Amino acid sequence: MKKGYLPIVKTGFLFYALLSMLLFGVFVWYIYGTSVSDSMTPASWFYYITAAVSQAALFSLVPFLLSSPALIAGKAGRKLIPTLIIIFSIITITYFIANGTVYSLYRFHINGFILEMLTGDSAGDIFQFDIQLYAKVCATIFFIVAIIIAMWFVCKWLYRHKNYVAATPIISVIVFCSIYSNLYHAYADAMRIPEVVRSSAALPYYAPLTANRFMQKLGVVSKETLSTNIGGGNGSGLKYPQNEIVAQPLDTKKNILFILIDSWNKRTWSEECFPNIWDFATECSSYENHISSSNGTYGSVFGLFFGLPHYFIKNADVSGLQPVLINTLLEQNYDVKAFASATLVYPPFARLIFSNVPDLRVESKGETVYERDCEITDEFIQYIDTTRNEPFFAFMFYDLAHGYEMPDDKKNHFKPSWKYADYLALNNETDPTPFWNLYRNSLFQVDSLVGCVLNKLEEKEMLKNTIVVLTGDHGQEFNENKKNYWGHGSNYSPVQIRVPFFVFDAEQAAKTYRHRTTHYDFSTTLLKRYLGVKNPVTDLGCGHMLDDKCSRDYHIVGGGKQDYHAGYKKNYAFILEDDMTILEKKYSGGIEVYDSLMNPIDDYKIDATRLNKAILELNRFYTE
Repeated sequence: MKKGYLPIVKTGFLFYALLSMLLFGVFVWYIYGTSVSDSMTPASWFYYITAAVSQAALFSLVPFLLSSPALIAGKAGRKLIPTLIIIFSIITITYFIANGTVYSLYRFHINGFILEMLTGDSAGDIFQFDIQLYAKVCATIFFIVAIIIAMWFVCKWLYRHKNYVAATPIISVIVFCSIYSNLYHAYADAMRIPEVVRSSAALPYYAPLTANRFMQKLGVVSKETLSTNIGGGNGSGLKYPQNEIVAQPLDTKKNILFILIDSWNKRTWSEECFPNIWDFATECSSYENHISSSNGTYGSVFGLFFGLPHYFIKNADVSGLQPVLINTLLEQNYDVKAFASATLVYPPFARLIFSNVPDLRVESKGETVYERDCEITDEFIQYIDTTRNEPFFAFMFYDLAHGYEMPDDKKNHFKPSWKYADYLALNNETDPTPFWNLYRNSLFQVDSLVGCVLNKLEEKEMLKNTIVVLTGDHGQEFNENKKNYWGHGSNYSPVQIRVPFFVFDAEQAAKTYRHRTTHYDFSTTLLKRYLGVKNPVTDLGCGHMLDDKCSRDYHIVGGGKQDYHAGYKKNYAFILEDDMTILEKKYSGGIEVYDSLMNPIDDYKIDATRLNKAILELNRFYTE
C-alpha cells in the first residue's frame, strides 16, 4: 500500500467502526419501546443485538464503497475521499433514521410503494407537516452532520496520537455477530420463537438464515414439532381478530364442504372439461370475477382460512395463531376434517390452520398424485357413510392438476397430450397445446372424482343441508401472455390469480355475480352467514360478504411458500379494481406497474392517497 493512502485507510477504518456503532444505535431505536421489545427475553435480545451489529456493519460500508472511485484521481482523490465519506455517511444515517420513522408508521421499510407516496403528485395530501416539524427535521439533520464530522476528527486524532486501529478485534466481533445471528435465527425459526422472528422484521432489508429441513435432518427439531402449534397465538404481533368474537349459533347447523382444486386455470371451465361440476354449477351461485389471495398455494390457503394477506403468514405461524373460522367451527361442535391429497406438513397447514383439530389427517398414502386424489375421495365417501350427530366441516384439496401423475389411459380424453410435463421443452415458442391437454386431462379426472363426492351427497340426501364451496387455490399459466411464463408463482396477471368460485346452498337461488370477489371473502361469509358471528366484517379480516358489491380496490396478493422465508424481500402486489393494472413490489424493493397482459406501464401515475389508505388498512392488523 502506498504510504499516502495509509492515514486515510487507518482513519477510515476507525471511522467505519464508529459509524457502525452509530447505525447500530439507530437499529436498536427501531425496536425499543415496541410490543416486540416488551416480550423479548435475554436470549432474543442478544440475538437482536448481534443481528443489528452485523447489519449495521454491512450498511456502514456504503459510504466507503461510494467514495472509492476517487482513489483513481491520485493526490487530489486522497484529499477528496474524507469529504466524500463524511457526506455519504450523513446521507446513510439520515436515510436509516427516516426509514425508522416510515417503519413505525407502515411496518414497511422504505420501498417502491413508500417512495411513490413520498414523491407522487398526491404526496401533499398524505403528508402535511407544520413548521415545528420542519424545524425538528432540520435540527436532526444538523445534529447528524455535527456528529459525523466530529467522529471523523476523533478518528483522525486517534490515528495520529495512538496509531492503534484495533482491526482484529473489531472484525472478529462483526464476524461473530454475523455468524451467531444467522445460526440462532435458523434455530429460532425452526422452533418458532416469535420474538426472534418478529424482531428480525424490524431490521431494514435483513434476510437471516432459515434451515428448517436441515435442522430436522440434524435432529435439532423433530418433524412433529414442525407440524405442531407450540405458540398458542401469543406474541404474534397481530390484532386478529380485531375484537373478541361474538356468535349466536344457528338453530339448524349446516354441513360445510369446501373443495379446493390446486392450480385451476379459469380458461378450462367448460362442460367438456368438467361435465360433473358443470351440471352441479347450474344450482350454484357463481362468482365470475373472483381473485385469489396469492399466485401460490401457501398464500392462497392462508388467505382463504384467515381472511388475511400472505404478508402476515410469518407472524401467525411462529406464534401459533389460528384462524377465526376453524376456532369458531370447533366452538360450535363441528367435526372438522381435512382430506388433502398432498401433505399438510409442508407447507405447514397442519400447524398453521388445523393445529387445534383433533385426530387431523395430515398425509395420503398413494404413490402417485392420482392415487392420492382417489384416496381422499374414497375416505370422504366413507366418512359421510358413518352416523354422526354433529355437523361437519370438510376440506378437500385435489392436487392432480398440479402434479399430472396419472395412468396413461387417463391422458387420452383431450388430444394431442404429453405423457408427462416436459418442463425442459418449454420456451416462448413452444406450442402449448399438448401440455395444455395434459393439464385438461388432469382436471377431467379431478372432475370425475368430485362428481363421485357430489353424487354420494345427493344419494344420501345431504345436499339439502350442506353448503358446498368449490374453487381453486390459484391459477396456472400456459404462456397466455406470450411472456414465457408457465405454471404459477411468477407474476400476478389474471391468468395466475383468477379462479372459478361456486357456492351451493339449497336454500339460496342460484345466481351469477360479476362484481369483484376475493379469497378473503370466503371465511368472512361462512362466519357471518352460517356460523352466526355478530362482529362486523372488519373484525374478521380483509374480506367482505361474497354478495356485497362494495369496492375491493387495491386488492393485495402475495407470493407462495418461498416468500415465507424471504424476510424484507417479500414480493406482493396491489391489483386495481379495473383488473387492468397491477402495482407490484419486487424482491429488490422496487415497484413495477403493468397491465393484465404483463405489459409494463412506464408512465402510470399512481394515486398515492388511495395507496396510502390501502396500506394503512392492511396495517391495522398489527398490534402496535
